[in-house]
Amino acid sequence: MNMNELCVSFQPPKPPFDVVLVTGAAGFIGSRAVRLLSDLGCRVIAVDNGYVKLPLPAASAQIVPVTADIRDRQLMKQIFADHRPDAVLHLAAVHHIPTCERDPHLAFDVNVMGTQSLLEAAEAVGTGSIVMASSGAVYVWDSGPLIEGETATGASDVYSITKLANEYQVKGWAERVGARAHLVRLFNTIGNGDPNGHLIPDILAQIVGGDERPVVRLGNTKPKRDYIYVNDVASGFVSALAYIKDGPPIDTFNLCTGRELSVAELVHLMGDILGKEITIESELSRFRRVDRLQQLGNPEKLERKTGWKAAWDARAALTAIVEGLGYLPAASRSNTSHPA
Repeated sequence: MNMNELCVSFQPPKPPFDVVLVTGAAGFIGSRAVRLLSDLGCRVIAVDNGYVKLPLPAASAQIVPVTADIRDRQLMKQIFADHRPDAVLHLAAVHHIPTCERDPHLAFDVNVMGTQSLLEAAEAVGTGSIVMASSGAVYVWDSGPLIEGETATGASDVYSITKLANEYQVKGWAERVGARAHLVRLFNTIGNGDPNGHLIPDILAQIVGGDERPVVRLGNTKPKRDYIYVNDVASGFVSALAYIKDGPPIDTFNLCTGRELSVAELVHLMGDILGKEITIESELSRFRRVDRLQQLGNPEKLERKTGWKAAWDARAALTAIVEGLGYLPAASRSNTSHPA
């Protein structure tokens, strides 16, 4: 049985809004969110500027693809005036950490000024609800689960600074114009089709040679992360959008699994899926200059408020990625079904 048949992400029972504008609609997460919203019966205005070089969703009765850069203030106002969306799912951002560090001007221009352009366009036509993608990186470093309203925030790199600025931006805008804003702090997303997903393909490339006991060379393998599969991420954002009508005007949620893996554990799990015994060698030249040791989220609030729950555990997610990249898991080679 295919892993995709075993893991079905949560889907709200009804369309959250008649017309939803999605930014970053061609992206890794955005394309899946567009599909979920259209399947629910929403008319989706799918906006993307082509930055990640992925195609916009195809036009249909439910989907209107629009090529546009959110930094273009006049164009965004025109798009809002033409389509009058009831709500916005704001996913567009420069989120690749090395790119943000290498080109902070770009990161601030897109993430902060682009968001400001979007808010101004929404205000001009009275669009009153926005769900915005923030990040678990806005929390201060902590060894335990990071919890909304309890764990302090504190940005430590360019990307997290822009996301924390976005939170203040969007909340301030909502309070000023009387809109509703829900901020979703996303943790480490994995899946196929990520243009920035270098870690897992790099590991796979080192594992899948002819050697039954391959050596995988990486940087620091101790940091632990809360890895969440992209299908669960898309359904989590849509669930937050569906809840915004009934929830508080302004709220914040973690989008995560509540489980963490170190890089070393990730490597060995991938080796187990592929039937390989792995040896890991850490190379100082691959270490990041700044790297959190832990970043574990607590998803309980989103689960309790919306009914959403992550359907994909790490093994299921990694198996889907392995298969999607054209590799055959050991379980398939031995004609046994994947574990649920």
